[in-house]
Amino acid sequence: MTAEMDLEEEFAKVPLTRATWGRILRYLAPHKKQLLFALTIEALWVCSMLTDPWLLKKAVDGPLMDRDIPGVLVYVFWLAFSVVARVTVTIIELRISTRIGIDVLHRMRRDVFDHLQRLSMRYYDRTKQGRILARADRDVDSLEHLLTWGPVVLVSMGSSLVLAFARLSFSHSYLAPWVLAALPVLWGLTRLFEKVGFPAYRRIRETHSAISSHVAEHITGVRVVKAFAAEDRASAQLSVLQRAYRGAILRGAWVTGAYIPCLSIAIQILVVAALVLGAGRVVDAGMSVGDLLESVLLLGFVLSPVEGLGGLYNECLIAGAAAERIFLLLDTSPEVADAPGVVDPGRLRGEVEFERVAFSYEPSGAGGRQLEDVSFHVRPGERVALVGHTGAGKTSILNLLARFYEPQEGAIRFDGKDVRTIPGAALHRQMGIVLQENFLFAGSVLENLRFVRADLMEAEARAGFAALGCLEVLDGLAAGLATDVGERGANLSEGERQIVCFVRAHLSEPSILILDEATSAVDTRTETLLLRALRALSHRQTTFVIAHRLSTVRDADLILVLENGRIAERGRHDDLLARGGVYAHLYSEYAK
Repeated sequence: MTAEMDLEEEFAKVPLTRATWGRILRYLAPHKKQLLFALTIEALWVCSMLTDPWLLKKAVDGPLMDRDIPGVLVYVFWLAFSVVARVTVTIIELRISTRIGIDVLHRMRRDVFDHLQRLSMRYYDRTKQGRILARADRDVDSLEHLLTWGPVVLVSMGSSLVLAFARLSFSHSYLAPWVLAALPVLWGLTRLFEKVGFPAYRRIRETHSAISSHVAEHITGVRVVKAFAAEDRASAQLSVLQRAYRGAILRGAWVTGAYIPCLSIAIQILVVAALVLGAGRVVDAGMSVGDLLESVLLLGFVLSPVEGLGGLYNECLIAGAAAERIFLLLDTSPEVADAPGVVDPGRLRGEVEFERVAFSYEPSGAGGRQLEDVSFHVRPGERVALVGHTGAGKTSILNLLARFYEPQEGAIRFDGKDVRTIPGAALHRQMGIVLQENFLFAGSVLENLRFVRADLMEAEARAGFAALGCLEVLDGLAAGLATDVGERGANLSEGERQIVCFVRAHLSEPSILILDEATSAVDTRTETLLLRALRALSHRQTTFVIAHRLSTVRDADLILVLENGRIAERGRHDDLLARGGVYAHLYSEYAK
């Protein structure tokens, strides 16, 4: 079981707290004036509703008993006027409540997205993509109905229950003890439902997240699935997850299906009791038919909100399970964060220093360290090559350079300043990064280049291709800069996609350029053009490069040879070859 799943299991044992509801209400706080207005309208709407039983009583005991049709029509008019007024008020209230609910959802989704942008890479290493998407999408959407209608329903049902009970107690006091006796029963049903229902809704969220993770992972890796004819295996795994989700849904439905009918039965028993008692009073005590009608209608205004509040409570449990998971995400602190009082240092010269750096992808050190006691110094404008077998620690150094992670020991400095004293955004704005499998966003080539410079003109973009000697590649695209690259760059070849990424990094005008196997996807001729262009431009930035073909790093100012997370050798190409050590062996093995 992964660390993520352990966290999910521990989280599932924690009861729903008031703090969760407090945090949801804080999202409503900026809209308190509009919300208060809508709730005031709703309270007035309930008050107008409570006049209906009185109007019916007067109509039945008055003109209807006397067969006074014009008199009855007067009451019908007032009842119709009350209905039209309430419909008008409902339309106004609907617009206000919907606007508030949508604004709150947008703010919450933006908070989740912004926080995801700030989280460290270790979070993404540990958490499956589908689970992240479930938090940002489905869990936020689960709050829509509660945020849009929850406060209105609560005020409507609550005020109806209180005001109708007060009126019932005053006009028909014989029913009050029955209602009071029923409240503890109804409350007990609600508490029982909470104990059984909330874990069921949590399980629904968990199993759905697992399905989202599986689908997202297999869509991303669809080429691997097809290459190994693993479609049936993937479908079988999905079926297992679907069965777990189905079981969770059915259990949740069973709980809801038991709660609402039980609540309805209790309410209907009270209504029947009221009719029996009222009928007896009509016969024995001379109570009018209008009074009986009014008492039954008022009892409905008291008891219907109990059922409605039960439905709202059910909605709250569903939304609460989603909100907990959202706040769990928002409470996850970035492991890589700026120190207090950091100051933007301005343009960096590109001097880099590692001092006795030790690093593990697991903070606890489980599984061993990827780097141990790594020290080196790079002057501005130098070109540094990192070489070594797979797993030697090359990419780990680049990840630390880019400050995707922080070392457990040692220090990293840029221009003599500890990396923790430089704002992360300021550092990343001065870095150009090209990876072996780089990423292009859906849109045109020009839009992808504008990702690093929003005001980039077409002429500047063409100049970027020309500076790297790749203008013919741009001209070979179907629509040049307007070519749609497709999702993840699917409409371009690997080489074309990588060249666009090179140009994007170049146009960011970095102080430090990081290339991690960046030329492996292009042909030898294009690689030669790119490396020649990078050499010509190297005086403007410090460059770190990992290359599989060691022949491409011969002219590096400094070659760091890594072995088992340590620097085994360092120097220039000719000097390292002359030593006949690790580098010489690697060169003889991979240079050809």
